[in-house]
Amino acid sequence: MNAQYFDRARAAYRAGDFSAAAQMFSAAKEPGELAGEADHLRGNSLMRLGLYADAAEAYAAALQDASYGKAGALLTNQGKALAASGDLEGAVNSFTAATRDASYATPYKAYLGLANAQMKLGRVSEAGVAFRSAAIDGANPAPASALASLGDCFVKLGRPGDAVESYLTALEYVGAHDDPRSIEAGLGCAYAAAGRAADAVDAFGRATSDGIYQLDADQQQAFDSARDALSAQTAISAAPASGTAPVTAVDPLDPMGTTGGFMPDPSDTGFFTMSESEMIQQDRREAKVRRKHRHTGLKVFLVIFFLLLIAAGGLGFAYTRGFGFPSQQDAVTGLFQAVADGGDTDRYLASSLPQDYKNSIVSSIEGLGDATATVEGLDAGMTESTATVSVALPQGGTVTYDVSFVRTDNHIGWAVASFDMNFGDAEGDAGSASADAAADDGSSATDASTDQSASTDDQASSADGQADAGDGADQAGDASSAAAE
Repeated sequence: MNAQYFDRARAAYRAGDFSAAAQMFSAAKEPGELAGEADHLRGNSLMRLGLYADAAEAYAAALQDASYGKAGALLTNQGKALAASGDLEGAVNSFTAATRDASYATPYKAYLGLANAQMKLGRVSEAGVAFRSAAIDGANPAPASALASLGDCFVKLGRPGDAVESYLTALEYVGAHDDPRSIEAGLGCAYAAAGRAADAVDAFGRATSDGIYQLDADQQQAFDSARDALSAQTAISAAPASGTAPVTAVDPLDPMGTTGGFMPDPSDTGFFTMSESEMIQQDRREAKVRRKHRHTGLKVFLVIFFLLLIAAGGLGFAYTRGFGFPSQQDAVTGLFQAVADGGDTDRYLASSLPQDYKNSIVSSIEGLGDATATVEGLDAGMTESTATVSVALPQGGTVTYDVSFVRTDNHIGWAVASFDMNFGDAEGDAGSASADAAADDGSSATDASTDQSASTDDQASSADGQADAGDGADQAGDASSAAAE
C-alpha cells in the first residue's frame, strides 16, 4: 500500500473532503491488494457522497481482508448502503450476518437496520423481533426509539395491549435525543385501538399540549374517534334512567325546601327531644371534633415536611443520574463559545487540570474554527460522565471527540476533564437531501494509538423532514436516514 496516499486520504476524510478521500483511498492500494481499512474508509466516503451502490462494493472488498476483521461493522455498513440503494433483500442478508458476529460491540445497530428493512418489505412480525432485540441490547444507549417502533409493530399486528406496554416502557427510557411527544402519540393510537378512549384522549393531549408536535393523518383520526367515543360514554352515563322521576336540586339557602330560611326549623333538628345521656354523647363528639381542629397546624407541618423530604429525594435521585447546572451539553457549548469569543475558558474546564493541559484543549478547539458541538451517547454518573461529542465543521463534515466530565467545585454542575479525538468513528452528512447514509468506520489496532481512522455514528434527518410520529424515531439503515460508524 502507498503509505503517502493513504495518509493524505485520511487527512481529506477528517477534513470532510470525501470526494478526494475516496479517490486517494482507491489509489493507495496496489492492484489486487487486500486492504480492509482503506476499503472501509473508502466505503464511508462514498456513503457521504450518496454513492450507495459503490459504497456497498467497497465494503464487500473490505470484507475480503480477513486480517482486518470488523466484520460486524462492515456488514452493518453494507446493509445500510444496500438499503439506501433500494436492495432491501440484500440489506436483510447483510444485517442478519452482522448480528451473528460475536465480536461486534454494537449489534443493536445491525438489529435496527434489519428491523427497518423488514418493515419496508411488509414483514411486520420479523421487524418486531428485530426491534425487540435492539431494545434489549445492553450496548444500546437509547432504547426508547426501538421500544416505540416495537409498539408500532404491535399495533399493526392487532395487539394493542402489548403496544401500550411497549410505549409506556419507551417513555421510561426517554433520552435527550428522543421525542416523548411522538411516543405519546403512538401510545394514544394504542389506547384507541384497545378501546380505552379516555386514556387515548389523555395521551394525545400530552403529545400536542405544547403546540409543537403535529399529529399525522392516522393519529388525528384515532384522536377524533377517541374523543367521539368518550363523548358518547359521558352522555350515556349522564342520561337519567327511564321511568325514574327527575331529581330536583337542593337550594343551599333553603335546605328544607319549604321555609325559605337559611337553616331548618329548630324543632326539626331533634335537639329539644334529646335525653341527658344523648346530650353527653353529643358533647363528647363535638369535643373530639374540636381536638382534631386543634391538631390541624401539626398536620399541615407534617404534610409540608414530607413534601420537602420527597423533593429532596427527587433532587438526590436527579443528582445520581447525572443532572446538573450547567449540564454536560452546556459545559461543551460554553467552552466552544468562550474559545470563539476569547472569553474565560477556565469556568468550563475542571479546576484540577494542569494549565498546560487546559491550554492544549483550548488550542485544539481553536483549530476547529466556528464549529458546533453536540453531546451524543452520554453515559452520565453521579460525579463523572463520559460522552461522544460530535463537532460539525464550518467547511462541512464532522469530527468526533471522546469527552469526560467531572463535577464543578460547587458539586452542582459539570466541567470538561478531557477532550480527545475519537479515531474509532467518524461522521458526516451523506450529502443527499433525500437520503442520508452512514456507515461503521474502524481502524486497525496498530494505528489506534497514533492516528486512528475516524468514524462516528452519523445521524441525519430523513428526506421527509419529520420522522413518523408513531415510529418514535427512524433508525440507521433506513433509505431515508442512515448513520455512519
